[in-house]
Amino acid sequence: MRRQQRILGSLPGAGSAGRPGMGRRQFIGGAGAAALAAALAGCTGGGQMSRESGGSSGSLQWWDQFRPLTKMLQDELFAPYMKEHPGVTIERRQMDVPDLGQALQVGRRSNQMPDVHSLAGLGTSAAALVSEGWFQPIGKLADFQGSPVGEFLYDGMHRFDGEIYSFPPFSGRWHEAVPWFNTALLKQAGVDPEEDPATWDELRDVARRLTKGTDDGVYGIVVPSKETEYLEFLVNRLAMTAGAPGGIDWTTGAYAYDAQQYADAIEFLIALQTDKVVHPASASMGARDARARWAAGQAGVYLWGAWFIGGLRVDEPEAVERGVGTWHIPCPETSRNFVYSPPQSGTFWVSSQSKRAKEAAELMLRMTTREFQARLAAAMDQPPALADVVEEAEVHPAYRQCVANFQDDVRIAPAPEVGTPGVWQVLAEMRDVHPNLGDIVQSVLTGSTSDVAGELRRYTDAMSAERERAIKVVREEKGVEVDTKAWVFANWDRKADYDQQAYAER
Repeated sequence: MRRQQRILGSLPGAGSAGRPGMGRRQFIGGAGAAALAAALAGCTGGGQMSRESGGSSGSLQWWDQFRPLTKMLQDELFAPYMKEHPGVTIERRQMDVPDLGQALQVGRRSNQMPDVHSLAGLGTSAAALVSEGWFQPIGKLADFQGSPVGEFLYDGMHRFDGEIYSFPPFSGRWHEAVPWFNTALLKQAGVDPEEDPATWDELRDVARRLTKGTDDGVYGIVVPSKETEYLEFLVNRLAMTAGAPGGIDWTTGAYAYDAQQYADAIEFLIALQTDKVVHPASASMGARDARARWAAGQAGVYLWGAWFIGGLRVDEPEAVERGVGTWHIPCPETSRNFVYSPPQSGTFWVSSQSKRAKEAAELMLRMTTREFQARLAAAMDQPPALADVVEEAEVHPAYRQCVANFQDDVRIAPAPEVGTPGVWQVLAEMRDVHPNLGDIVQSVLTGSTSDVAGELRRYTDAMSAERERAIKVVREEKGVEVDTKAWVFANWDRKADYDQQAYAER
């Protein structure tokens, strides 16, 4: 699950809209400039450039998935740097997640990688990519350790073998199940936007009132179910609000998807379907599709991340003007449980193929200043690493409230790869297990299976077996000293962040 969490953590700001066309194997199989050109030409992400230089090979190339950050990166990062360094041209290409992953695979194979890129769409951990030589260290090129985000640098996430490779521009204190609501629809249905539905039943009631008290064709909630990643996010977070520590019980180190809280979370989604308050086209929607339906006034509530409103401002600004707000994530009962997120992993990495690593590192270091962090907050994507800057930043009140709610609702969880260096090699060795949690939830919601407890138990057993296999491989073939005790954190306090000091005292 740690491996999956890091992958999913690279998705904010991107949406996850895929497209038909060339498959992964076709992309990887085609090498050379023509293949890369075809990959980029097929991208749907817009391909914004910071300067219209026609893709000069002498420019610093930057690829990522953060559509809401387009203007901010250009105006606040790239343009000032180029003004101070007249000989440097920066070209940025923004793509949807699947397109970015495919383009990076082709670029890697054809030795045409961008200088800086995010990891979205690659489907593997940063640690695995470091071990395969994808990146070069940046800690000696710019002072990240002494920067304002230096305290958030962790071994096994940003630092490998003593070398800093990346840094977290974003905060780890977030989750993907923020209830965003359409203010106008709530008022039409007689629901007070100022009163948080604190429990699952209260959210069900709000969804019923929205469905019954608004115009025909409007539903209480949208739950995009086409892509299993979203369902995995959602059920993980809902299970945490019911008291689950996450997919792993940190007190024992065992996988815990078969815990009752996971079954309860899935039953809650089933109950929403039974109430007929879920948008009927949800099964065919991806996350961005659902946002567009929400923006069009077809659903009153959508559980998604902080970046939701930033995406709206870029693509559906009229929905922001009409009225948008947010609540705390609800829990099954009135008593509150925390949601847990690991420390934020690195977002941007410098390719080992880059000939402009010094400029790339200098550029990335600028993202750590309080001034830039405030500009990052203003883009309303994932909260910045220095989350306190949101209070003074120029942001929508709903975004400010969302980030404030994170401070109340989220605690930083342990990360095994930080506590035990050998863990990342286990994570890199672990193969995907299917059906995974998202697959199971999708099957239940579509009626393909009703054996929730059985499916969760089998998945838990399969994950445990796969971890055991991976541990055996890295111990016997690579000589790595690691076992399942690496996933046990006896000093974990459910109510506190697991910080650098906690690792030291473990």
